[in-house]
Amino acid sequence: MLSRGLRRPRPRPTTATARASRAGLSILEVLVTLSILVVAGSLFCQMLVSGRRIRLVNHEKTLAADAARVVLERMRNTPFLEIYRDYNEDPTDDAGGNGTGPGASFEVEGLSPLDGAGAVGRVLFPTMAVQVSSGTSGGGGKLGGMGGGSLGGTTVTQYHLREDVVDARLGMPRDLTGDNKIDSGNHSADYLLLPVCVRLEWKSGSGERHFEIVTQLGDFLLRPAELALLEEVPVEEAQ
Repeated sequence: MLSRGLRRPRPRPTTATARASRAGLSILEVLVTLSILVVAGSLFCQMLVSGRRIRLVNHEKTLAADAARVVLERMRNTPFLEIYRDYNEDPTDDAGGNGTGPGASFEVEGLSPLDGAGAVGRVLFPTMAVQVSSGTSGGGGKLGGMGGGSLGGTTVTQYHLREDVVDARLGMPRDLTGDNKIDSGNHSADYLLLPVCVRLEWKSGSGERHFEIVTQLGDFLLRPAELALLEEVPVEEAQ
C-alpha cells in the first residue's frame, strides 16, 4: 500500500490530444467572431441605406419647398387682379393674351411626376368648372339652365372663382370681395382675398410623396372708388 505522500502521478495528455482540443476551441472562436462580424456588417449596411434614403427624401423636400416658394413669390409680384387669370387652368383668360400666363401646373427639375399626372406642381384656387355656351343660343347662359341649349354654338369650360366652394383646406366657403356675404357669382375680376394652395406630388425611391403650401393673398391697397368714399365721410373734430 502506497503512502499518501507517494501518489501515482496523473498521466499527461498526449500531444495529439492537446492539439485536437486547441483546434476545436479555435474553430468555435472563429465561428463566434464571424457571426458577430456578419451581424455588425448587416447593421452597418442597413444604416448606410437608411441614411442615403433619408438624405434623398430631405433633398426632394427641399426642391419641392423651394419650387413652391418661387411660385408664390412670382404670384406676389403679379398685379393682384391678374393672379387668378394667369395661374388658373384656363389659358384663354390670361391677362396678357391666350396662353401667356404661367398656368396652373409647373415642372420641378429633379422631381418626377406621378404616373398620369403630367406635372409635379399645381396651383389650386377655390374654383368651379362651368360649361358655358357661346355663339347663337336659344336662351343663352350656362348649360343646364332654364331655356338653355345652344343652336349652332360651341361649348367651352370656364373656371369661375367662387365664394361658395366647399374646401376646408382653403378655408372655404368665405367672403372674397369684402361685402360680408357669400354668393354663387364669379368673382374672377373683383376679389379682395385670394386663397391659394401650391401642391407638389412626385415619385420617390421610397414611394409617392407630396408637399403643399396653403396661404391667402390679399389686396391691401384701397381702390379709387374706396378712396372717394373715405373722402366723403365727415371727420368729427376733437373736442
